[in-house]
Amino acid sequence: MKNEITFILEYDNRNLTTEVSGIPADLLIDLRDDLGTSQYLNCGKPMQGQSWEPGNLKDDRHYIWLHRIYHNSVVDGPGRRSVVQVAGCSIRCPGCYVPETHNRYNGRQVSIASILEEILAKRGENDGVTILGGEPFDQSDSVAELVARLKHSNFHIVVYTGNTIEKLYAKDDPLITYTLSHIDMLVDGPFELSLLAETGEYRGSSNQRLLRTKLVS
Repeated sequence: MKNEITFILEYDNRNLTTEVSGIPADLLIDLRDDLGTSQYLNCGKPMQGQSWEPGNLKDDRHYIWLHRIYHNSVVDGPGRRSVVQVAGCSIRCPGCYVPETHNRYNGRQVSIASILEEILAKRGENDGVTILGGEPFDQSDSVAELVARLKHSNFHIVVYTGNTIEKLYAKDDPLITYTLSHIDMLVDGPFELSLLAETGEYRGSSNQRLLRTKLVS
């Protein structure tokens, strides 16, 4: 097991959460003394073979790093769409149109409940929801939660990723698998600056694919 200490600062409520794994017992005790109460979790991801279920639609304890939300887009998927643009990207394609989304800290942590509330308020103006970035699958847990709540409300969902679908499945992440099986379309592949010609609709470069994913009801 890899030794890790992750600090998560929630700007909205000024809470500091620390996630640890594989660290020595004496260091863990020191952290408890400095930071306060702790709780043991087997893993932040679901165990292999176990199902994962989303939180309550009004549960505001789930957050995502968000760059912005915009509405009435006609270029980010079929019809007119609400778009959730996440912050943070580990791929960082050369020539990317939105390099400002590469740094997670150019965005802000926003509750998924508040995102859903805004999207529902605009539902009459749009035909679906698109999630793009940044790189959505860098936040596989948060994106799975958002997708689950959107699908519960019967939205048509498109997700853009700089990964190929083959790479995503190879990660063997149950949360990524959940997302891929509950969306309607995936636009996959890195942006290639040299492949701008004849891209077709909804794509940034011609190597990217529009994939209909297997929907699980």
